[in-house]
Amino acid sequence: MLTDFLQLTIAGLSQGSVYALLAVGLIATYTVRHVINIAQGDFATLAGLSAISMVAAGVPLLLAVVLSLATVTLASVLIERLIIARVKNLTTLVSMILTLGVSTLLQACMLLAWGAEGRRLTPFPGSDVTLGGVSIRSQELWMLGALVVVGGGILLFYEKTRFGKALRAVAEQPVAARIVGISPAIASMVAFGIAGLAGASAGLASSPLHLSLWSAGLLLGLKGFVAAVLGGLVSFRAAIIGGLLLGVLESYVAGYVASGFRDGVAFLVLILVLIIRPAGLVLRPVHSRV
Repeated sequence: MLTDFLQLTIAGLSQGSVYALLAVGLIATYTVRHVINIAQGDFATLAGLSAISMVAAGVPLLLAVVLSLATVTLASVLIERLIIARVKNLTTLVSMILTLGVSTLLQACMLLAWGAEGRRLTPFPGSDVTLGGVSIRSQELWMLGALVVVGGGILLFYEKTRFGKALRAVAEQPVAARIVGISPAIASMVAFGIAGLAGASAGLASSPLHLSLWSAGLLLGLKGFVAAVLGGLVSFRAAIIGGLLLGVLESYVAGYVASGFRDGVAFLVLILVLIIRPAGLVLRPVHSRV
């Protein structure tokens, strides 16, 4: 039925917005340091669990969200300063192994702090909407709104601002960047801060609908990586589209085939993209004028 199809599409778009935000964070670090951050999904889990604890302690929801965003952003910058920046000759492969270790450490800390039980954040204010028999939950609108505001803001920052364009130049020509006064260290800190903000936004927006669980970050991060690969690891726009498409595909598979195949969709897409079109959804090389 058309109603079921549209219902699955809406659910897929909302879930895909989470993958898109995670992909944006992954591309932010890759374009500056050529680092693939496996711990990106754990930023989402950490933000959700932190906000849940704050709300349980009596902190207003809005303030808890702001504090969680700030905390995870700061944590991401500290990880870059204390771990990533101290590794000499950091290759992409080394970065993946290193951040996998960071992911494991973060998950162990979250398990000790919050236990193994999944938790849900207090729903954000709003009312559900029904259009033509299709129900759109208010929390799904919040998830899509987070992508528009945060993901769109990061996209505009990198593409339209002078400093955002300069960040991309650091990865390609670090010596030239220093000559014109661009500090690679500051650029790396900013990139990881942006990645932490994007990951935290994804976790906070999705927590009222999807449980925040200490072990969920790795799978989330891998799905965000698939969306980033769809963007060729360079294009924010293509990665956002890829994340949304991935969410919709998962929803269709869960609705029309079997829910057990849902998580396998992302990795099937990854295999097909790497074999057929390694550049992902990017139609032409991405150039940034600095």
